[in-house]
Amino acid sequence: MDYDSHTLIQLKTMCKDRGLRVSGTKAEVIIRLMEDDESKLPTPVMVPTQTIQMHPQHHQVQPVTHIYVNNNSDLTLQLTGIGILLYGIFRIGMALLFNEWMPAESFLAMLIGLGFILGGVTTIQGYKQGLQLTLGVLVVSGILSLINHDEFSPLSIGMGGFWPVWLSLLCSGTCMIIVATPLLGVADSQFRAGSPNYMTSAINTADFVSPVPLVMKEPDKRPATEGKIVTKCVHCQSKLKVPIGYKGRVKCPTCNERFKVE
Repeated sequence: MDYDSHTLIQLKTMCKDRGLRVSGTKAEVIIRLMEDDESKLPTPVMVPTQTIQMHPQHHQVQPVTHIYVNNNSDLTLQLTGIGILLYGIFRIGMALLFNEWMPAESFLAMLIGLGFILGGVTTIQGYKQGLQLTLGVLVVSGILSLINHDEFSPLSIGMGGFWPVWLSLLCSGTCMIIVATPLLGVADSQFRAGSPNYMTSAINTADFVSPVPLVMKEPDKRPATEGKIVTKCVHCQSKLKVPIGYKGRVKCPTCNERFKVE
């Protein structure tokens, strides 16, 4: 600050405002003000300098993504499985309504409903065993429906003969066609390989208890190591690996689009 341009009275007023001694000549007052200014300046801090080492840039190599072929449930299977699951819940509800005066038939109807639920859950997970189980339950349910057509029973939609027999046949046939459609090749490329663990455990337990073998075990003819080749997604050009000789549809894990490998 330029203190020389101020008068002595102004300088003394500044000293008074700062709590400094106001007596003395103009030069002494200016020196006192300048010393006060210097005392209020921040102390300089020494910042150590850092040496930044420049690394050469490398071209980024696009990673190769591994995918699992036939391990994703298709939307068609999920919708079919949900429909089977809801129908199984409906059959169990009908069985509970008839439980008081028809306990035996209600028990059979509940078993059929549980079979539909198991088939629906397995189908939603992407296994074809769910559709196969549902077809078997539909065959049993259709036969029982025809047998009990003239009775008011949870096993039949005949309602004591109120509805015609052809309606029962039409319902059973339509359900079988809907369930069998994915097995005929429409969604075959989307089935998950193998079978669910709980179904495998149940079959092995039944095979262990049964006096006759229920499952024919075949020797494993697959090679110890399965070779793979690298291909590119036709949508995003990402690299992924597929088994050698595989032909069919695969799903790219990068863009989630499906394309066909020839």
